Amino acid sequence: MFKSRIKPWGGAVLAGTVWSLAFPHPSFALAGWLTPALLLALSHAPREKRIFALGYVAGLTHYLSSLYWVLYNPFLSAAISGWLVLSIYCALYPAIWVWFCWKIFPGQDATGLAEAWLRLRRMSLKHRMLWPLQCALGWIALECLRGWMLTGFPWNFLANSQLDIVPLAMFASITGVLGISLVVAWCSVSLLMATTGSTHLSGAARYRRVITDAAPALGFLALALIISWLYTNSREQQITERGKLRIAMVQPSIPQQVIFDSYNVMDKALERWEKMKKLTFEANATRPDIIIWPEASAPVGLLQKLDGRRQYGAPIDELAQSLGTPMIVGTDEAVEEMVGNKKSIRRHNSCLLLDRHGKVRGIYRKRHLVMFGEYVPLEKWFPFLRNFVPVEMSFVPGDGPKIFDLGKAKAAPIICFEDVVYPMARKAAMNEVDFLVNLTNDGWFGESNQQWQHARTAAFRAIETGRPLVRCTNNGLTCWVDRFGRIHRLEEADIYASGIRMAEIPLVDHANGRATFYQRTGDWLGWGSVIAFGLMLGWRFWPKKNSAGEPDMA
Repeated sequence: MFKSRIKPWGGAVLAGTVWSLAFPHPSFALAGWLTPALLLALSHAPREKRIFALGYVAGLTHYLSSLYWVLYNPFLSAAISGWLVLSIYCALYPAIWVWFCWKIFPGQDATGLAEAWLRLRRMSLKHRMLWPLQCALGWIALECLRGWMLTGFPWNFLANSQLDIVPLAMFASITGVLGISLVVAWCSVSLLMATTGSTHLSGAARYRRVITDAAPALGFLALALIISWLYTNSREQQITERGKLRIAMVQPSIPQQVIFDSYNVMDKALERWEKMKKLTFEANATRPDIIIWPEASAPVGLLQKLDGRRQYGAPIDELAQSLGTPMIVGTDEAVEEMVGNKKSIRRHNSCLLLDRHGKVRGIYRKRHLVMFGEYVPLEKWFPFLRNFVPVEMSFVPGDGPKIFDLGKAKAAPIICFEDVVYPMARKAAMNEVDFLVNLTNDGWFGESNQQWQHARTAAFRAIETGRPLVRCTNNGLTCWVDRFGRIHRLEEADIYASGIRMAEIPLVDHANGRATFYQRTGDWLGWGSVIAFGLMLGWRFWPKKNSAGEPDMA
C-alpha cells in the first residue's frame, strides 16, 4: 500500500526531470517532445485535486532543477528565496495545464477520471482529433501568460529545446517562438493518444488507429516545415549582402561581488577600470568598426546634471577619443531632476553610444526591469521588501526603443533579460535596424548553465526578427546569432574567461522590406490561444441540460 501511494508521486518527479533534460547544453531535443505526454500520463489520477497536485510536483521538480543557477547569486539570502519563490510560482503553470487537459477530456465528469484510459479507447474519431489540439493550445496559452504575468518570465519555453533543429526553429519567423511550442506539444499529446488508445487492438487495426490518431499533428508538423522552408527560401532570395561589420566585444568576467564592492571602494573601482582599459586596447588592436562593453561594465556610472551636462565617473569619453573607435558602453546612469523644490536622482540601467571623438551620440535606458533585482514592487507601502534586494536604490525604466546609428550600420540596443522578452525585441527591430545588440551581465550566476539557457532563449529573437543578434556579456556566451538562430562563438574560448570576442556580421539589403511575417502580425498565436483557453474552460463549466452525457463512441 505504501508503494502504491509513492508511485504516482515518483512518476510526477520523473516527468519533471525529463522536462529539465530539454534545457542543458547541448539540448536533449527529444526530451521536449516527450514532456507534454509524460506530464499527462504520469499526472493522471482519480480526482481533480490529485491531478493538480501531481502536475504541481512535476512542475516544481522541473523548475527547482532547471533554475538551480539562481543559487549562484552572491547574495545568499536573496538567492535562496528567489530560487524557491520563482520555482513555486512557475510550477503553477504545468499544474493548471494537466488539470485543464483532463478537465476537458471528452465525456469526463468529476468522478470519472479513473476510467480515462478505457474511455480513450472508445472515444469517437472527432474527439480523438480535437483533444490533443486543445491540450496544445492550452500549453502555449499558459506559456504566453507566464511570459506576461507579473512583468513576465518567458524563460525555457518548450520551443527553446528545438533551437538546433533549424528547419523547425525557422517557423518562429512566421508565428513567433510559441508556434514551435504548439507543434511540439500537439505532436506529443497526439502520440500519447495514438499509442495508448490502440493498446487493445492488434495487427493492422492497431497500426491504422495509431496512424489515424497521429495524422493531424504530424500533418501540421509537415505543413509547418514546408511553409517554413518556402517562406525562408523566399526571403533569402530577396537578400543581398552589402558588406560586413567587424565588432570587438569585451568580456571582463568580473565576479558580481567584486562589481558591487567597487561601487564603494575606489581602489577596486580603479582595478576594474584598468582591466577594462587593457582589454579595450587589445580589442582596438584588431581594427574593429565598433567596440562593445557589457551591461553595467563602466566602473563608475554617468551623472547627467540638471543643465544637461554629463559627468563621467571614469573618463570613458577620453578613452573612446584616444582609440579613435566608436564604442557602445553599458553603465549605471544617474539623472538629476527637480521634484517640487528638491533635487532628486533618477537611476537607469543604460548604455551609451560614443563616436570616435568620444561624444555621446545615443543613450538607451533599459525598459524591462527585473523585479527584486532592479526594483522593488510596492516598496512605498512595504519598505521591508528592500531587505531582499541587492541594489541600494531602485532603477527607473526608460523609454524606447532606440536606434544607434554607427554610420556603417544601425543597431537596436536591448539590455539584460530584454533579449528573452519577445514582444520587446520585435518592436526594437524597426525596419532600418541592421542588427540587435544585447548588453548583459550573466556574472550574477557564476559558471552555471544559466548562460546557455539565456543564449538559447535569446537566439529566437534573431529568427523572429530576421536580423543578427549580437550578445556582449560580462561572462558567459559573448557571441552573435545569425538570422537562422545559429550561435557563433570562438569554440576554443572558455565561455567564462575574460578576453576579446570578435564577430563579423553580415549587413544585408532587403528589396521588399525587412520585417518578417511575425513582426508584421505580432503575437496573435499566443493571445489567440489565451482566448481559446478561456473559451474552452467556459464551455466546460457552462451548465448543460444533460451534464452526465457520455462521449460519442466510434
